[in-house]
Amino acid sequence: MEEHHSRGSPRLQFSREEMENDALSRPIASAERAADRYDAAKKKLRKGYRIRLSRETEETKEPTAAASSDHLQEMPGTGRAQQKPGAATPRNMPGAAHVVPHRENASDIRTDPQAPAVQNTRQKPRTARAEADAPGSIRAPEAEGVLHDMAHETVSETVSPAASPGAKKKVLRLRFEETHAKKPSQLTHSVKKAVKTAGDQLRRQAKESNEDDNVTMEAALQAGEKAETALQMGEHAYHAHRMRPNRRLEKAEKRLDRANIHVLEKQAQIEHPQFTSNPYSRWQQKRAIRREYAAAKRGANGKTVHSAAKRAEKATEKVSDAAVKTVEGVRRHPTILLLLALGSMLLIVMSSLQACTPLAQSVLESIVIGTYPAEEADVRAAERVYAEKERQLQDEMDHYKRYHPGYDEYRVEADEIWHNPYVLIAIISAYYDGQDWDIDSAMPVIEKYFNLQYVVTETISTQTRYRTEDGESVPYTYTICSVKMENKDLSHLPVVSMSHHTMGMYALYMASHGNMEGIFHGPHAVPLKDPMLYDIPQETLDADPSFARLMEEATKYVGYPYVWGGASPETSFDCSGFVSYVFTASGVYNTGRLGAKGLRSLCRNVPTDQVKPGDIVFFEGTMGDGVAGITHCGIYVGNNMMIHCGSPLGYANLNDSYWRQHFHSFGRVPN
Repeated sequence: MEEHHSRGSPRLQFSREEMENDALSRPIASAERAADRYDAAKKKLRKGYRIRLSRETEETKEPTAAASSDHLQEMPGTGRAQQKPGAATPRNMPGAAHVVPHRENASDIRTDPQAPAVQNTRQKPRTARAEADAPGSIRAPEAEGVLHDMAHETVSETVSPAASPGAKKKVLRLRFEETHAKKPSQLTHSVKKAVKTAGDQLRRQAKESNEDDNVTMEAALQAGEKAETALQMGEHAYHAHRMRPNRRLEKAEKRLDRANIHVLEKQAQIEHPQFTSNPYSRWQQKRAIRREYAAAKRGANGKTVHSAAKRAEKATEKVSDAAVKTVEGVRRHPTILLLLALGSMLLIVMSSLQACTPLAQSVLESIVIGTYPAEEADVRAAERVYAEKERQLQDEMDHYKRYHPGYDEYRVEADEIWHNPYVLIAIISAYYDGQDWDIDSAMPVIEKYFNLQYVVTETISTQTRYRTEDGESVPYTYTICSVKMENKDLSHLPVVSMSHHTMGMYALYMASHGNMEGIFHGPHAVPLKDPMLYDIPQETLDADPSFARLMEEATKYVGYPYVWGGASPETSFDCSGFVSYVFTASGVYNTGRLGAKGLRSLCRNVPTDQVKPGDIVFFEGTMGDGVAGITHCGIYVGNNMMIHCGSPLGYANLNDSYWRQHFHSFGRVPN
């Protein structure tokens, strides 16, 4: 439970007069029922035990020196004391010193009353663990160590005629306490997480290496993914089963809190009916009661629930005094009535808009969070720095021989150099998790992602060639410098370089362009687009419940930005991530996380004249001539329309020339 629930909710105590009061009987009965349900839910929690070490003080009777001497008699001719037959052993007497047995090298034990008191010289220093005064929980190994120290500890005592009876000594005791077990944790062990990461990487490499779409390998990969998905579902179900008692307790506690607060509010209304005269007074009264109840429940400053009611009463009395003073002020200054009327109108408008408050708050938060955490000058400077680095790289590729002399031949193969400036600023802002940044702090991020985007590979090869010198053929070494520059696409880098949380921040900035839309211009500064809206006919939804479930899930994310590699609402989606998530989350078919090619292999082919809503439509060649095979997909919704994750996620008309040009096929998931 949350921290403020850690002390549990109280069961209120009521007097006979309160229980017989007609206005309070029903709220009190509801509070009692809620308390019974809370106690029953609490009993069903798993039990745990812990060990507590406590130091207690006990009174013991110290034997006097005379009593001790009754057990000792002097040994003839030696002056040594020995124990009388049948006498109690001094070490078995509480508080008595341990008497050392006679040995050849033992020192004489004097019995002269004037001699100093005898002390045990074989004492062992107290350990730090045994000296701990504050009681607290300890683990079993620590408890064993404490018991070991206690077993070997000898306290130095002095037998003296001045020893006073009724002396006190401290005793360490171990006690077992029953407590509630901790909430079941769903954290993954670091070793298991590393194994899972390695397995995911191996499957990814296997998918990438399966260029010829081998059916056997694809089926094996899909079987592995389904097994892993089933295992994860089993783990979630097991965790949910273990969490069920805790959830029931939380619900019971919330009901009990509401019932208790309702009773306290009713009591306050009966005792102070003047506070129900206007909405403001009622609001102040309820607010004071809830605040004091929460403080009493936490146990802050030693408060109790009953003291909460008293403090709430004082708070409402203050409200009453303020109301009286207000009335007197209005009588003296009638012009204040106009201001009060305006205030009342404002309260009415605010109360009517109360239902819209969460929506307005969420919109305001999205605007604030979605704004670039940098000044416009720093945003523009970051783009200029990145563009200048690209210009220098382009110049190096165009004049590679000038930058890297010494070779006989140069062969340069370079991709086009470009980037979307909105992607760059979104990456920098997400990298700093929404914290303020400037051009100086952004330089390391710019360097990192520039090196990730543009990968230059230089290969040197040699050949033996011949040339004619003075009429003779002379061999020489001919060097060839082969250079390949790849553009990894800046928008593809977040998925391989960011955490799940950081990708979510990146998607937020891509959806809003940092509230600086239009700050960049050019062919690669893609502006925000409104998603194409389309109303699916109700008869189409009613005809197929599975398709209706698909659309209920899919339409939640209209307007989300395209994020390469994204596969959840937290990170946004790419085309295949959106289709996979919608089919799995809606319960229509658990596809797992598949790419466009994987989805096509999963589906059976559907002729164009037999296509129906809910089928998947596939496209090829949408990522340029360098990427072969299926590269895009969406969900067919009827009337030659599809919903897909473009830029942003929305609807598209399949009759457009672009989609007709790249159309590949329709597919249907297994039944």
